[in-house]
Amino acid sequence: MRRPSSASTATAPFPEPVSMTESEPRDLVPRPAISPTISSGASASSSDSDLPHHPSARSSSRRTRMERPRLGDRQRSNTIIVPKGRDVVQTERPQYPPDDARAMSPRRNSEDIERLERGLRETLKEQARNLQSSLAALAEKIDEVKTDHDKLETENRFLQDYIGGLTRTMSRDNLGRSASTSGKMKGRR
Repeated sequence: MRRPSSASTATAPFPEPVSMTESEPRDLVPRPAISPTISSGASASSSDSDLPHHPSARSSSRRTRMERPRLGDRQRSNTIIVPKGRDVVQTERPQYPPDDARAMSPRRNSEDIERLERGLRETLKEQARNLQSSLAALAEKIDEVKTDHDKLETENRFLQDYIGGLTRTMSRDNLGRSASTSGKMKGRR
């Protein structure tokens, strides 16, 4: 491997490329400098036609980087692209008096707008009345369901007491019968 001279390493931004084949000449090819302040013997304003054309992708990507403006000079991608020398001035919309025809919609005047507002207010009031009446109807239904539920609970308690009384009387009767039948059986033996 051949080392470049100390003079070329001080001014060149990259070391000399190493050739894998011997068919390429070993001459140093001047490369374009990355920043315009540092140059490697070739002028910073040299065009692509002055330099020998290399098929490598790295050299072509460096050339395109050279042509790009620096990050601080670039405009954001969401803005309109304007040449660097121009100042971008955003115009504000002019304010017109309310009676001016330019301030109003061409299809509606102030009377039409007031009529629309009145109509919207009336429809909102009607919707509010409908909601209130439906809420009142729901409240009445809830009260009916509560009274029916209370009635069912009282009937359920009554039925439980009745069933409990029946089971007690049946168990007494069964105990009495079984005791009387068991006594009769003992007497027969």
